[in-house]
Amino acid sequence: MDKIDSPANLGSIFRNAEAFDVDTIWLNFENKNDLDSNRFKRTSRSTEKSLSVEFYESFQTVFKGFEGIIIGLEITSNSENIVNINQSVNDKVLVVLGNERFGIKKPILQRLDKVFHIEMYGNNSSMNVSQTLGITLHELRRRV
Repeated sequence: MDKIDSPANLGSIFRNAEAFDVDTIWLNFENKNDLDSNRFKRTSRSTEKSLSVEFYESFQTVFKGFEGIIIGLEITSNSENIVNINQSVNDKVLVVLGNERFGIKKPILQRLDKVFHIEMYGNNSSMNVSQTLGITLHELRRRV
């Protein structure tokens, strides 16, 4: 995850990750102190104790040692609908989420193997980052 601004979003991300049996959460080092916040703790409901958490300063560190497909969730001109994810992903998956306001940074987007988006039917232009993760993890688990 790129730097997440809200400890509540971070807590929800941890709950989603734990619910779908994610192996490791990679957090930007700037989020380290958020794990001690009361807001995070209330929202995460202690799921951080069940997850492996690693911190990074540069996304290249995470990408370098990963063997599998690296995907992102972002609305771009080249992104594919998330419902097609299981036709594209047959390997170990690293899911990249962006910052709540700014999305995935361009240097990170350029290094992804695939980019997916969630089809929206209302007038809103984006979804909450933790909701996006929940939908993505559900779609990925449907292939098992």
